[in-house]
This record gives sequence, C-alpha cells and structure tokens, in this order.
Amino acid sequence: MRTSVVAFAISLLVGMVLTRAVRDLAIKYGWYDQPGNRKIHVRPTPRLGGLAVVLGFLAPLAGLFLYNNPNYSSVFDDPTLWLALASGGGLMFLVGLVDDFRGLRPVVKLMAQIAAGGFVFACGIQIDAVQLPFVGMLHLGYWALPITVFWMVLVTNAVNLIDGMDGLAGGVVVLGGGTLFLMSLFQGNAAAAVILAALVGATLGFLVFNLNPASIFLGDAGSLFLGFSLGLIAIHSNQKSSAFASILSAMLVLGLPIFDLTMTVIRRLLMRRPIFSADQHHVHHLLLRSGLSQRQSVGVLLGTAAVLELLALSFVFQNDSIAALVLAIVVVLIAFAVHKLGYRELIYRARVDIPPVWANQLAAAVAQVQPLRSALHRTSTPADVWTLLTESAADLGISRLIVERAGLRQEWTGAEADSPAIFRADLWAGEEENGKLEIHWAVPTTAEPAFQAVVLVIAEALSAPGGRRARSGSSRSESRGGTPSPKETGPVGEAPS
Repeated sequence: MRTSVVAFAISLLVGMVLTRAVRDLAIKYGWYDQPGNRKIHVRPTPRLGGLAVVLGFLAPLAGLFLYNNPNYSSVFDDPTLWLALASGGGLMFLVGLVDDFRGLRPVVKLMAQIAAGGFVFACGIQIDAVQLPFVGMLHLGYWALPITVFWMVLVTNAVNLIDGMDGLAGGVVVLGGGTLFLMSLFQGNAAAAVILAALVGATLGFLVFNLNPASIFLGDAGSLFLGFSLGLIAIHSNQKSSAFASILSAMLVLGLPIFDLTMTVIRRLLMRRPIFSADQHHVHHLLLRSGLSQRQSVGVLLGTAAVLELLALSFVFQNDSIAALVLAIVVVLIAFAVHKLGYRELIYRARVDIPPVWANQLAAAVAQVQPLRSALHRTSTPADVWTLLTESAADLGISRLIVERAGLRQEWTGAEADSPAIFRADLWAGEEENGKLEIHWAVPTTAEPAFQAVVLVIAEALSAPGGRRARSGSSRSESRGGTPSPKETGPVGEAPS
C-alpha cells in the first residue's frame, strides 16, 4: 500500500509539471487542436497532453525499478504484465502520437489495436474464463483469443471516443482506475495496484489543466494508452481472481465509455452510415443538445460513472443473487438512458422510414395538394383563396392554418390534434417577401421533411408570380418543442423519399 501511495504522489506531481510544460511547448510550436467539424471547442487548444500523462505515469515506475529495494520486488514479480504493458501500451502511444501530428485512417488505428491485443494474449494475459451468476465458471477454450483481442479493442476505442469534452475522458479514467485499484488491493495484486496508482496520479495531474475551460487536450496518444492500460489491468485482475474480478465487473467499471461506443456502432449501423464515420451524436453531444452546459454534462456523466463503479464493487460479496440484482439494475439504467437520450428518434430521423399509415397519408396529401395548387393559381379574389385553403386544410387533417399577407392576418382552426408539428414558409412577390404561411399538422417527427415539401407547394401557389420558386427554399418547420429548426426538403411539389 505504501508503494502505491508513493507512486501516486510522484506521478501526480510529475504529471502536473509536465502537463504545463507540454502545454507551453505546444503553444510555442503551434501544436493545436483546431475547432470545427464535430468538435465542440471554439478556439484552438494545445494538444499532446497524453505525452505528459505517459511520462508522469512512467516516472515512479522507473524510480521503483532503479531503486531495487527488496521490499518492492513483488511489484515486478509478474514480468508478463510489464511486457504486455510495454509492448501494447507503447504501440498505442506511438500510434496515437502519429495520429495527433499527422492523422491516421481509422482502419490503420484499428489494425494497431488488434496487434496490441494480440501482444497481450501472447504474453499470457487472457480472458479464458468468465464467472456468471447462477452458472458458475464458463471456460472459453479456443474463444479466448478473439474475446481477449475484442476486449482490448473495445476498451481502447471506448476511452478514445469518449474524449470529446473537457475533463470527461480523464475523469472516467480516474474513476475507473480508482475502482480497479481497490479491486487489486482486495486481491493482493501488488503490480496492478502500483500501475493503477501511477496511472490515476498522472491523469489527475493532467486534469488540473483539462477541466472546463481546458487549456490542453489529452490527444489520441493519451486516450489510446489510457484505454489500453485499463483494459489490460482488467484482464489481469480477472485472471488473478475470477470469482471476484469477473470480466462482468470490469465491464461495469468501464461501463460509460463502453455504452457510448456500443451505441455508436448500433446507431451508425441502423442509420446506414459507415461505422468509422464521425458525427455529433455521442452521449456528451446529446446532453449538450438537451440544454446542459459542458460542466453540467460532464457532471452528469461522471456521476453516472461513479454509480457504475459502486455497482462493480458490489461483486466483492461473491454472491449470485447480488450479482444478478446488479445486472438487472444495469439493464434498467441502459433502457432509461437509451430512451432519455432519444436514440430511437435520432435513428428514425436519419432513416426517414415513414410507417405505412403515415406513408399513405403523405401520398394522399401529395395527390390532393396538386389540384389545390392549380385551383389557387386560377383564383383571384382573397375570399375565394381563403375558402379553397380552409376546405383543403380540413380534408388534409391540418389542425390550424395562418396566412399573413399585405398586413392582413387570416386564421383557421380545425379539429384539435395532439402535439402537432408546426411548419412555416415565406410568401414572396418577385424578390420581395410579402407574407407568411403557418400550418399545424399532426405528423410524426420522421415524416416532417416529407410533409414540409407539401407545405412548400401551398406556399408557392400563394406567392405572387416571379417569387413562387425563387424563395420556396426559405421555409422552415418547428419541432414539437416549439424551437425553429431547419429542415431538408425535396424539390417543390415532390416529397423526399
């Protein structure tokens, strides 16, 4: 225990000093992480914080190795662990460093992660058995190799992908590493305890400069190395005491980044997008869209991670009933998170798969609005135009219709609808805007872009000649929350498929 405390203190101090030094060096040479694309920071920020974390992590370990005190010999009694950490962790750090400076294709990083997982297996650190509640020990046999490599790739990528908000990845590593440290103490695993103490200390030293607003980012060199190290220690602990440190408890320790990565893969597959594509739909992005600030989002996520750490520690009781209860709680938490974060609606919006009942209504609306368009073109008096509009609105199932033009506001209300979507379009006379059209229509969120095209047809027919097509693209619809949001539409008169 004293060795771990010393390792933690040294790595914390060295990590703080080196993080500041690396930050100043990055500013001097212009090594910045530029804002833009899916990134949420708004100003260039120094990267390469991972370099300081890794050097801070190595400082106390090098000191222990060189000091050669007999009291510390137990730390180096397991050479396979140190070999796996040096080979796989070194590879991940170097790959991340190259990616930070030059950029690497995702498939190249994936191949490197698979190779690092292979190093772990070759060193004899393997997931060869899993303890399951009410089942007992499940031996994996030939499946040990692919499952070990899969686990290493999973955890490495999970920590890397969650590094998208100030203090988030570092906070997750500190919580997860601290929990694994307690597990290692319980097992008497001296080597793992010292490694984790140094890892947590160096990461905390970096976090001093990474909390919002961050003055330096971790970078891929840091996130890949930290993810690999946590995955490695989790397997090592599983081998030391399968009854307690089952891989199931390790999955809970790293539950937050694993959940984010799993949902990312599922979401991209269902949205028919490449798995390696970048987007802004990770857990932290969704929390920001819900109205939370960066600090609030990080607080929610780290609080969730802390709950998962406590659930993971409950495996210490080695009781099947408790383990089953914990897993049931986790399933409920996952279901709640999926619903609360709006993954279902997000996927439906991307696919634009309109249920048959709404597809039929859309087809009927498109067929009905074309004669309305022709009739409006032939009608000259405002009274006749309004009569045509209100009669058609009732047939189309529109619940409310508002036309403002030339200082005149006309409003019609039909049958009430539950949570209607609100569509708006500008009316034009040549190059001048001369009115507004607003339609309240009870349609599903996934069908809004298609029904918006129908609204554009009506707006075009109400506009004066010369302005009917030139400005139809300026229309917009509102979500059910009432906040205007841009919508993609197809050509005028056509519903997008």
